[in-house]
Amino acid sequence: MQSTKLVKQLRERASMSLDEVARLLDVSTRTARAYIHDTNASMEGIATIRFSRRDAGYRLEIADAEALDSWLARMAQLEGVDGAEATRERVSYLLNDLLCRNDWVTIADLASVLFVTPQRVSRDLKQVEEKLARFGLAIEKRPRYGIRVTGDEFARRLCLASLSSHEQVARVLGADDDASQHLLEQITHCLEDVVQAEGFPLSGMAFQNLVVHIYVALVRIRENCYVPMDALNAQRIQASPEYTVACKVAAAVEGIAGVELPEEEIVYIAIHLAGKKTLNGLMFGGDADASEDDDIASPVISDNVWNVVGEILDKVYELFKFDFRSDLELRMNLARHLVPLSVRLKYNMRVDNPILNDIKTRFPLAYSMALESAEILERTWGNRPSEEETGFIAMAFALALDRQKTEPPKKNILVVCASGQGSARMLEMRYRKEFGKLIGNCIACDVASIGNVDFSNIDYVFTTVPITRPLPVPVCEVTYFLGSSETAHIKQVLSGVRDAAGQVRELDPHLFFTHLDLPSKQAVIDYLCDRVEESRTVDANFREKIARREQAATTSFGNLVAMPHPLEAASDDAFVCIGLLDHPVAWDEHGTQVQAVFLVFFPRGGWHEHGSFFSMLADLFMDEQAILRILHHQDWETFVAEFEGGR
Repeated sequence: MQSTKLVKQLRERASMSLDEVARLLDVSTRTARAYIHDTNASMEGIATIRFSRRDAGYRLEIADAEALDSWLARMAQLEGVDGAEATRERVSYLLNDLLCRNDWVTIADLASVLFVTPQRVSRDLKQVEEKLARFGLAIEKRPRYGIRVTGDEFARRLCLASLSSHEQVARVLGADDDASQHLLEQITHCLEDVVQAEGFPLSGMAFQNLVVHIYVALVRIRENCYVPMDALNAQRIQASPEYTVACKVAAAVEGIAGVELPEEEIVYIAIHLAGKKTLNGLMFGGDADASEDDDIASPVISDNVWNVVGEILDKVYELFKFDFRSDLELRMNLARHLVPLSVRLKYNMRVDNPILNDIKTRFPLAYSMALESAEILERTWGNRPSEEETGFIAMAFALALDRQKTEPPKKNILVVCASGQGSARMLEMRYRKEFGKLIGNCIACDVASIGNVDFSNIDYVFTTVPITRPLPVPVCEVTYFLGSSETAHIKQVLSGVRDAAGQVRELDPHLFFTHLDLPSKQAVIDYLCDRVEESRTVDANFREKIARREQAATTSFGNLVAMPHPLEAASDDAFVCIGLLDHPVAWDEHGTQVQAVFLVFFPRGGWHEHGSFFSMLADLFMDEQAILRILHHQDWETFVAEFEGGR
């Protein structure tokens, strides 16, 4: 880092002129002054770089040599870390520090601990505030006092636990000694014993998260920070089966921690159990008089949950024209998932979804459907589901879409040969034998009789001779004795993977654009939308649908790839418009870099006919080397080769 380089030089030299400082840092003299100012701010109380008129240069005045050594060591640790990672480290530290303290702290004090300027801390605090806001927390600022986090204890604990893995939580809370690690292990064993004895289903990830939550609770209780619980909520949760398990967990934890858990803390554990429970054993049921609050108290699916599922499926049908309203299996899967989800939404609890990117990439249509549930769920339970939660809902829709896949509709074909009804008949019999599962009607004629054919019920023509007259359906030329490659090609045509010319139907070289020099994400989307409008028939409001999808959740998946698409179907056909950039652009608030943009349009119906295409496209997105080769060559032939290669 520049500050380290400057301080080390000044420590070895009596003084340096401003020009020498500028040359050392390879910046202008004006910028060199700014670096000196920032370095002094980060070393406040340790050392100061001062201008000496006698030496006509800058000198290093050291107030605390030992502290300066520590400062240099800390800065050396950060030299191997890029700017984004250093920022993440500082933001993580600030979050943990502010969440674990109840008193005020000044920005200057935080800056001195982090060895950065107060201005840098102020900029980092914007990200801190964004993360806190997800849990209903905020930063209170008061002149001469400093800053502190405000919000209830429940939200504070949820935020703390969300920042920490099982291995990191003790260090995060400032308790990384052997005793604390031992306590974590004891909590793990206690929880294992109780859930096994009670037959309470928890996934591996949910189990680890619950261990972290209980550890955080114990640390906060020792600091006299308790979760408040109103009487109505406590009474309702005490009637749930999770509360019985929570009491046994609490008793076991009290025995190892030497801390008595008040009733509110037992309710706190019960809420977490309800939010993390795996509901594989649920049976459909529900009391007609059940209210929305019965979702925790009852082990069955309440009428309220069932009605919410109905609203979601109605919305999906309205926007996507996929009718899942009579799909009982999907209804049950969604309802089972919504029971614990309703708890998480009510209490703003977060879950991890380690396969979120895979879900968004491989099941974009299902993810778009799941996004439409957000408004309904927020209206019902008070909070909008996170991207991670949306990914889990998308899996239910992905399974339903997969069940809807049927054999592609059989095609009616005309087989044409050079001459003679006998040879035409033999050709017809050959096609019926080879492709019988893929064809409906198969008729044959010689080339001279083609003018008498009614093409109103013909999908494809396969001919062994050139046909000079135009026909109203696709024509595919083949040999009389089909080879293995021809047979495979015809099967792909009849199954809907390729058209008669052998091209993947959803790919169009006229919608493939290379070496784009565009400055921003919006400029890229606007450019591709303009090209689509020039060559395809799409809904008039398709741009608005694309914008809504981008607002709902990012469409970048890493690997330099983004797949923007309308939030709902905006065309009758499936196709993709591709833009390859010379330089990547930032695609989301995290600065994810994107250089290959696939603007995808889903069809209003007939999804099963395009399933193999979208599966191949998802495989391509996940192939880092293939994407790099496409970006390097930026030509249609390379793209098609990588799209089809190994898939």
